[in-house]
Amino acid sequence: MNQEKAKILILGSFHMSEVEGLDAYQRQMEIEELVLKIEKFKPTKIAVEMEPKDSEACNEQYKRYQSGSFPLPINEIYQVGFRLGVELGHDEIYPTDWMGNPELSFSEVQSWAEAHQPEMLKEILAGVEGYPAWTEDKTVLDYYRELNEPAFLGLLHKIHLNIARVGEVDHYVGMNWLSWWYKRNLIMFSNLSRLIESEEERILFIVGIGHSSIVTKFIEESELCEVVEPLLYLT
Repeated sequence: MNQEKAKILILGSFHMSEVEGLDAYQRQMEIEELVLKIEKFKPTKIAVEMEPKDSEACNEQYKRYQSGSFPLPINEIYQVGFRLGVELGHDEIYPTDWMGNPELSFSEVQSWAEAHQPEMLKEILAGVEGYPAWTEDKTVLDYYRELNEPAFLGLLHKIHLNIARVGEVDHYVGMNWLSWWYKRNLIMFSNLSRLIESEEERILFIVGIGHSSIVTKFIEESELCEVVEPLLYLT
């Protein structure tokens, strides 16, 4: 008989602050629709892409929102995480991220590859033109469905992994960024694991879509808990 395990649903998100018009009435109703869909997962804790050192400030804002004195910024942490927390009567939100200081940024790695290994970069990025894009004719829920499609998540994971190939022997340009990227995602996994207090735990992690597949793989391979497919709740 299979032992019951805690469950984690990783909701890959776009960064709402980068999209104009989400404060319009219709878009706010669409975000509410998304929240009602995810609410059916019945999370016991909501984890977000914010560092634990900012927990006190985050939860001070959350308490103000609970009392009606904090207008929600256009950011998925607030628009989805805070709304859902209040709907479910949660006492707090759980920051789970880590940033550190990468030696190189992704754009610097890309610039080096464009100058020295353009054909390899073209190969690595093949398929990225199919990246789901935000357009005015989509609802917020439509866009979340596209972003959380397994085929797209697999493409992102493949691109990140292949960045390790950028560079030369003893000049591992891609690895300078990728070692930071993997460390960041491993710390996310580590912080999520600390939120599990029983097999009844149901954790929702709201995170940028680039992190979704890699954190999912860490959780699956750890066999620590069960990963719940987000499309089960988005469709």
